[in-house]
Amino acid sequence: MAVTAYAVLSGMTFPLIFEVYKPRERLQPGDKYLTKPEIAGIMIRKLRAMGFRFNLVLADSLYGESSKNFLSVLNELNLNFIVAIRSNHRAWGITDSKVKYSDWQRFKRVFSDLSSENRYIREIICGKKSDIRYWQITTDKEELPKNTTWYVMSKYPEITPREVGNFYGLRTWVEYGLKQSKNE
Repeated sequence: MAVTAYAVLSGMTFPLIFEVYKPRERLQPGDKYLTKPEIAGIMIRKLRAMGFRFNLVLADSLYGESSKNFLSVLNELNLNFIVAIRSNHRAWGITDSKVKYSDWQRFKRVFSDLSSENRYIREIICGKKSDIRYWQITTDKEELPKNTTWYVMSKYPEITPREVGNFYGLRTWVEYGLKQSKNE
């Protein structure tokens, strides 16, 4: 298994670096166990030291819900991010009276081949406004199908709902690239 970092530049996705992840039961004497989010945090630091600059970091829910290591590195380095979170993420644990939903907004999800599809997005407001914002994105705002409804968390000043939806959609290409790399 591996933790990988990909870049998207001018519509192209390409691998930057990877680190091997070893489950605890596969460690050799002298190996130090690191979680995937810990490895990802180290990789972000390494890429910064190599001179890479980031406009935005995207990650799936394993990393999006790892505040003590991966997200803390992003915050320490003051990096913008959009990360997936599960529908039962801990932010939803506040009292229901403090959770508000903005109205659904339709946006065009533009794909790399320039085709598009209607999607819907709304902000989930948990208590007071902060730098961290929560979003729900779906293909069907009435049915909210599980396989095409996503929850994301962002830290990106002044981002628009449409940008959240389209930027988050770039993750698909990273996953596609990862699959190709693993097969190779």
